Formats: sequence, structure tokens, C-alpha cells
Amino acid sequence: MKETCAKTAIKAKRLEKNITIAEVAAAVGKSPTFVAAALTGNHRLTPEQAATVGQLLDLDQESTASLSRFPVRSDFPNMSDPFKYRLLEVIGVYGDALRDMANEMFGDGIMSAIDFSLDMEKVKGSQGEDRCKITLNGKWLEYKTF
Repeated sequence: MKETCAKTAIKAKRLEKNITIAEVAAAVGKSPTFVAAALTGNHRLTPEQAATVGQLLDLDQESTASLSRFPVRSDFPNMSDPFKYRLLEVIGVYGDALRDMANEMFGDGIMSAIDFSLDMEKVKGSQGEDRCKITLNGKWLEYKTF
């Protein structure tokens, strides 16, 4: 419960100060996706990075400390097939982060799964290892007001 309150407080402070995820990421020298996941409790920052975010957002000590705690990633379904499980884990860990980033970039809406393409390719990593690269490409659909 304490972590949920901290996540809510962190997001509220960031929005109140009109600071983007990209600006927080630049301040700690990490990718926006990683930082967005840390802000939602699905990754952890080093204590030094957490202190930087705490100062930037004017967070209280508890909220700042929460950013460097080990996350418990249990907010997504579990499946027995390892490949599908890992895809669900990616969404579980990064889903909130990606949604927050998409909202900042595009506004209030969703990525279409109808006007959509998905590609997977085998690429080489920086150490020559095989890597699986998956690209999701969906039309952005704004929610309509009425």
C-alpha cells in the first residue's frame, strides 16, 4: 500500500511541476522508457538517481526512497509458455510507462490493434549475441469528447 501511495504522489508532483518523463530521464541519464517504468514502480533507480528525481520533483523522503527499492512485478497475468509469459512480463513491467509516455507524446488515446503491424527480426547485439527485436506499429486513436 505504501508503494502505491508513493507512485501516486510521484506522478502528481511530476504533473504539478509540468515536468515530462523525458526531462526526468535526462536528469538521471537513463532512457525515458526505463525512467517511466521506475516512476511507476516497475524498475528501480540507484539511490543517487532517486535523490536527483526527488530534488527535481520536490518529493518527500519516503517517495524518493521508494524509487530505489526493489520492485515487486506482480501486476500482470502469469502464463506457462515461456515466450508468451515474457511478452506479458514486458507489458507488465513497461505497460504503465509506455502509456504515460504515449499520453505525453500524442495526448489521450490508444494505439490501434486494428490499424496495426507487428514485425519481429533477428538482430545482433553489441556483444555479437542473438537478439529478438519486436516492433509494434499502430495508428494513434484519440479518445473523442462529447
